[in-house]
Amino acid sequence: MSGMSDEDNKQLDVLPSGKSPGHTKQVWLGIGLLAVLHLLLFLFPIAFFFISIAQLIYLLPAILIFRKKSGIVQGLLIGAGITFLLNAACFGLLLSGNLSL
Repeated sequence: MSGMSDEDNKQLDVLPSGKSPGHTKQVWLGIGLLAVLHLLLFLFPIAFFFISIAQLIYLLPAILIFRKKSGIVQGLLIGAGITFLLNAACFGLLLSGNLSL
């Protein structure tokens, strides 16, 4: 007998930040899931030219499916943000003339 109540034992499963120990793993799982969804764009190569619209088509349903798992949703949103920034940077290079097709 440890002298701790059941409520004290439940609090041990939560980090001081209020997140469960597997939260970081879920975030990485969400980023990986979005990467796999991006790989599906190779089935429709023209979608790369419209990646912002194509990403919305599969990102919104994925967020709705995993809305109860906040770590996965955070990973999906982090991946979407990275995609947006890379897309904006490449578009900027293309417009500036430093990158030609």
